[in-house]
Amino acid sequence: MENNINMKDFMQKTVQDADMVLVGIGEEFGIPEGKAEESVEYAVFTEQTNGAGQFRWMVPFLGEIHKENGRSHRVMAAYQVLGKMIQDKNYFVVSTRTDDSIYDAGLREDRIVTPCGGYRFWQCAQGCGQKVYDREEHLMQEIRSCLDGSGNYAEVEPPLCPVCAGPMAPNNIMAPNYVEEGYLGAWGSYRKWLQGTVNRKLCVLELGVGMKYPGIIRWPFEKMVFFNEKSTFFRVHSKLYQLTEEMKDRGYKIKEKPVDFLTNGFV
Repeated sequence: MENNINMKDFMQKTVQDADMVLVGIGEEFGIPEGKAEESVEYAVFTEQTNGAGQFRWMVPFLGEIHKENGRSHRVMAAYQVLGKMIQDKNYFVVSTRTDDSIYDAGLREDRIVTPCGGYRFWQCAQGCGQKVYDREEHLMQEIRSCLDGSGNYAEVEPPLCPVCAGPMAPNNIMAPNYVEEGYLGAWGSYRKWLQGTVNRKLCVLELGVGMKYPGIIRWPFEKMVFFNEKSTFFRVHSKLYQLTEEMKDRGYKIKEKPVDFLTNGFV
């Protein structure tokens, strides 16, 4: 839009006037997500261990440390702005990010679903039993100590599946056998919430959603706005901000990274 400050005011007013607010958060909201092997932490790990095979089990957990290290103040400020904007509304948030930052935004956890998983839970790397487990924080601290040179890799014991005694992995889409049970309960709540949007004044905020997992947010949101004539749609993305012809009467496009859009002028 020509004037992003005015667009921000309009977005806030639309959120406040809406009966319900649906938020989609995608890959452009924060640092780029990728394999643990592509992280700085992995480079440090391989240099320190000389690629020793007995420590390879740690690689998936390096991804969690990378995500935590990449949480900038600006990204968290953007989440805080979003949280403040929708906190008094009947909302639901769908995020395809795996960094778990959304859970630190002060929002209700029962109004959040992360279908791609994250690092809050662990699973058997082989998907044994289709169960998820609480992560062992002491283990993560031990790995961090090794990376900063104060710990000994040889003294860190790998977490093992209580069923098959195989290796554990973070419960996210990058696991060899992703256990979806970690998010299905929240997904059920989301589907039930969506039923209440019929014929209601709905504000949809799509923030940084690209084409990595279009079937989770982008396409379903477009379909929802198309059928709900009382909906208003905002798409914020630096590159994939375009709207379909059918959505132009109720849609607004903002060519900007969502973190920049939320923090410039809102805080």
